[in-house]
Order: sequence, then C-alpha cells, then structure tokens
Amino acid sequence: MVNAEQLADGVGTSLYVHVPFCVVKCGYCDFNSYVIEEEAAHDRFLDALQAEMQRRWRGRQPVSVFFGGGTPSLLSVERLERLLAIVGERVDLSACAEVSMEANPESFTEDKAKAARAGGVRRVSIGTQSFHAHHLRFLDRAHDAEGAEAAFAAARAAGIDNVSIDLMFGIPGETVAEWQSDVERALRLGTDHLSCYNLTFEPGTKLQRDRQQGKTGPNEQELDRAMFEFTRQRLGEAGFDAYEVSNFAGRGGPCRHNDHYWLQGNYVGIGPGASSHCDGVRVSNIKALEPWAEAALSGLTCTSTAETLRPLQRAAEALWLGIRRTGGVDVGAIERRIGVDVRAWFEPMIERHRGRQLVEYDGTTLRLVGEGLLLADQVGGDYLGVAVND
Repeated sequence: MVNAEQLADGVGTSLYVHVPFCVVKCGYCDFNSYVIEEEAAHDRFLDALQAEMQRRWRGRQPVSVFFGGGTPSLLSVERLERLLAIVGERVDLSACAEVSMEANPESFTEDKAKAARAGGVRRVSIGTQSFHAHHLRFLDRAHDAEGAEAAFAAARAAGIDNVSIDLMFGIPGETVAEWQSDVERALRLGTDHLSCYNLTFEPGTKLQRDRQQGKTGPNEQELDRAMFEFTRQRLGEAGFDAYEVSNFAGRGGPCRHNDHYWLQGNYVGIGPGASSHCDGVRVSNIKALEPWAEAALSGLTCTSTAETLRPLQRAAEALWLGIRRTGGVDVGAIERRIGVDVRAWFEPMIERHRGRQLVEYDGTTLRLVGEGLLLADQVGGDYLGVAVND
C-alpha cells in the first residue's frame, strides 16, 4: 500500500480539510458526514486531525486550502479557532493565495465569521441551495431564506469580501419562475461567486431510495434545460464568468481550489474519508469517524485504500475533469505531462461528440459547446469509458 505521507510534499499541492459534522443529513447528500453535535466528539475529532496533520503535511505552502464537510461552521467559535490553528501550525494561511471554508446558514454567526476571518479564511461558500421554504424542506435543509441572508450578512460584517452562494436547481416540482427568483435574490445580496448545481439522485442516498420507491423523481429534462439556460444567460448579463459548467465567477474570481481539481492537480486530504492525489497515485482515508480517529491518535496511517492509475486512466480523467472548464482542456498538455498519445486513444470518441455537436476540437483544445454543456457528465463519462474498456 502507498504510504500516504509520501503525497504531502506541498509542491504545487492543494490542501483539503474535511470536517464531517452536520446538523442534519440531507436526503440528496452522499458526502461522508455525520449528525453529531456533541462537543466531546468534536474535540476528539480535532485531536485526531492535529495528529494527522502533523504526520501528513510537512511541505511548503499549498496553492489553496479548503475547509469542507460536512459543516465546518457547526463547530463552536472556540473549536473553529482551534481548527484553523491546527492547520496554521503547518501552513501560513495569511500567505496562501486562497483559503476557503464551507458554511451552512443555520450555524454561521457573525462571531464564527469573525473567528474564521481572524484565522485566515478569506473566502466563504454558503450552502443556501434555495430561498423557497418548500424546496428547503424537501432537501432536508435546516435553514430558511432569512437565515441564508443573515449568514451572508455575517460574512460581510466580519470583513470577508469573497462570499459565494451555492444554489441547486432541478428540485422535483420546481418551476422556472422559482429558480429565476432564487438567482435574482442571490444577485441582490451582492454575491461574489455562484455555484448552480443540477440536483442529482446519488446512489445510496435517501433521495435515490425515495425515487426507487416511486415517492419522487426528476423533473422533465426540458424544464431543467430551461433553468440551466436561464442561469448562463442571466449571470452573463450580470457580469459573471461561466468558468465551469456549474460555476460562475463575479468579482471574487474563480474558486482556485476547485479549478486545481479540474486541472488534475495534486492535493492532500486530511480528515475522515478525505482523498489525496499525487501524479496518478490516489489514496483515501478511513471513512468511519472513530476508526479514523483511533488510527490518527495511535500514530498509524489513516489510509484505507490506494490506487496507482495507469497512464491511460490518468489521461481519461484529465479529459473528464478538464472538459468541464469553459476554456476546455489542452490535449497536448496532457500528452506532455502523462506521456500518453491522447489523440490516438480518444480522437474516435471526440469525433463522435463533434458529430453530435457536443464539443469543439481544434486538434489541441477540447471544449464543450451547446448541448454538450447540458450533458457534461455523459460526455466526460464517455472518455472514462475508453480507459475502462482498454
């Protein structure tokens, strides 16, 4: 098994810190998260995180740091300060190009926003999803529209000048008018970045089980298409750059951390279930909270799985990830970096996509167009399929 510490050289590497606690497990969520609000469990998590961080990160400055979850903002002010201090012992957060934190409205107060800002966070992503009460109930969200606006105001009051709002469309029963009003409300708040995701029915989630039992189901594709097209048009008019299929940069600019993923960069993940990647070697931490903590506190590796990708797999994943970026993906750069004849392996599939007017390809840059933007997952999956079928 690959030694996870070998991935933490810090050179051109992003750092992800996973905080697995939530106030409720949303029905659509397939992330590694747990409804645990006991402070003793939070303290044990932080003890284990500190132990893993000390073992894993011994390198230079990361290109970005992202505190995700779960819900980092669920921690108390004191524990949030400790979380940031644990990472700050190894990383100069004040000198990092981007330090982001996810926050959910029901737990993000002005005091927590101030603690985050003082600890080095300069970008906050607020998990709003919708401003409509009935859609929030359907999604099992614990906040209301007023709470989302209060969380945004708390970030601003704390001096955080790069605030992103996450919204979700394609909620069963949602109308185009409701989605339009969500986008407009986010714009009125003055958000610096918007992530607008199409709701998906992920395997193993409550939402997918409800679908299998006939209790719910996706909207008609044409309805989701109308919402998607409105989003790109309206946000373009508002001066936002659609730099990725679902992400729109305003004055805050693109999320560097996510863009690093889409460019198949190296990253180290700390915390239960977190993944790491270094030049085609991918490892994942133990998912269950207590076994992960026990390993970390015992001085053992937290890694549970490891995989060395074949060059063709790496090339396929580079296309799958990179094609989501509006600027497309540089096929020649993939060839130089990985040493695979990408054109020989993938051009037959690329030509099929060109024939369906899903992509543009000039022999170097491959990018989604038209219907391809709506079918990004399918198009990218086709490239992964080339590697799987090899």
